[in-house]
Amino acid sequence: MAEAPVHPSSSKNHEKEDVGDTNISSTDDACVQKLEPVIGMEFDDEDIAYEFYNRYAGDVGFSIRKFWHDKSSTNVIRTKKFVCSREGFNKRNTSDACQRKRADTRVGCMAEMTIKITPTGKYAIASFSNTHNHELITPSKAHLLRSQRRMTEAQKAQIDILNDSGVRPKEGHEVMSRQAGGRQSLTFTRKDYKNYLRSKRMKSIQEGDTGAILQYLQDKQMENPSFFYAIQVDEDEMMTNIFWADARSVLDFDYLGDVICFDTTYRTNNYGRPFALFVGVNHHKQTVVFGAALLYDETTSTFEWLFETFKRAMSGKEPRTILTDQCAAIINAIGTVFPNSTHRLCVWHMYQNAAYI
Repeated sequence: MAEAPVHPSSSKNHEKEDVGDTNISSTDDACVQKLEPVIGMEFDDEDIAYEFYNRYAGDVGFSIRKFWHDKSSTNVIRTKKFVCSREGFNKRNTSDACQRKRADTRVGCMAEMTIKITPTGKYAIASFSNTHNHELITPSKAHLLRSQRRMTEAQKAQIDILNDSGVRPKEGHEVMSRQAGGRQSLTFTRKDYKNYLRSKRMKSIQEGDTGAILQYLQDKQMENPSFFYAIQVDEDEMMTNIFWADARSVLDFDYLGDVICFDTTYRTNNYGRPFALFVGVNHHKQTVVFGAALLYDETTSTFEWLFETFKRAMSGKEPRTILTDQCAAIINAIGTVFPNSTHRLCVWHMYQNAAYI
């Protein structure tokens, strides 16, 4: 291992000079790859400190995340702590008996690195612990760790080209894996590939038509506080699903909502997003609309959110009977959200599906 550089101007003894005066800058790539965290080690800024700790974590076999930071009155970060991604414990929702059980990803790991600002404006390691209470990942799988996965601008550009050429994410990821010499050499997974395309699509939508829809919904609620709308966002704060129901729709459901039909056969032209309708029939055999939604996809989780939102808009009232398309995701969501409702399949939809067999 290469000896850390020592500043000759330091008045500390030689043993402390090798530790306390080690300085890492953005150009010290070789040094960053070899050194282990040592108390007193300095960095030009907190981002370089994070990159250093992340590279160390990748070599050892664990993922990291930013835990907390402390800022001064002038908005300067004074202290910042990075921890193992398995720090702490998962929160459990005991009120939801139907919640899908997930493996615990946080097990109370104590590994961490904390940096503090120095009088010179740099950041020094104030505390460090490499105590893990879980198994570490082997080097051959380190690229799968969350903090190790990343895309370069060149890789994003290549994904854009593949997507514009009609190449599906699965095949596109395989192409880039072969170019990199195997999946183990690629710094992102197939899921990251798909998430990038999803995030880009949602950003373009939000800046365009969906932004106009949001403004319209806000204006309608300003006109009538009884107007209800709800928006679901993903982890990147991008809009995914939108539901709305005006005051008349809510009132109609209260009187006519014993039997409803849920329909997702409509599609928007530009984005292919499902347009869902909750409809019923009044005493004059006229169609009435109880609510509408623009959905990102047709998965069980999306329909569960939509049905929960619909029930909330209708003050908790559930339909006695609900007619839907023959869709497994819808059936699963109804069983979870509307367990007391009678579910029936629409004959017209069954005939339509049979035509494709």
